[in-house]
Amino acid sequence: MDSKKPYVIAIVIQVIYTGLYVVSKAAFDQGMNTYVFIFYRQAAASLLLLPLAILLERRNAPPMSLWLFTKLFMYALLGNTISMNMYNISLEYTSATVASATSNSVPVVTFFLAVLLRHACIYYLLLNLI
Repeated sequence: MDSKKPYVIAIVIQVIYTGLYVVSKAAFDQGMNTYVFIFYRQAAASLLLLPLAILLERRNAPPMSLWLFTKLFMYALLGNTISMNMYNISLEYTSATVASATSNSVPVVTFFLAVLLRHACIYYLLLNLI
C-alpha cells in the first residue's frame, strides 16, 4: 500500500479540483461575480491555513525581513490573482474543460512575472534542484 500512496493522493487531489470546478461553475451560473468568488476563496483558505501554519511551523520558520515578506506577498498576490481571474473568467464564459486547461497556465504566468521582475534566476535554481 505504501508504494501506491502517491497515486492515491494524486487521484484525491484531482477529485478535489473537479469538485472545485463544479462548485465554481454552479456559483457563476447563479450570478456570482468572479472577483468576489476569488476574494471569498482566498479569505477562506487564509482562515483555514493560518492557524495550522502558526501551530505547526512556528519553531521551524526562519525569521523574515520586511523586504522579503513584501516580495513574497506581491509575487503570490499577482501570480495567483491573475491565474485565478483567467480561470474564473474562462469558466464563466465557456465550459469546465476550457477552464481546466487554463488552470495549467499558473506556472507560465508566474514565470513571465518573474522574468518581468528580473528574478528568473530563482526559477532557474528551482528547476535545477528538481
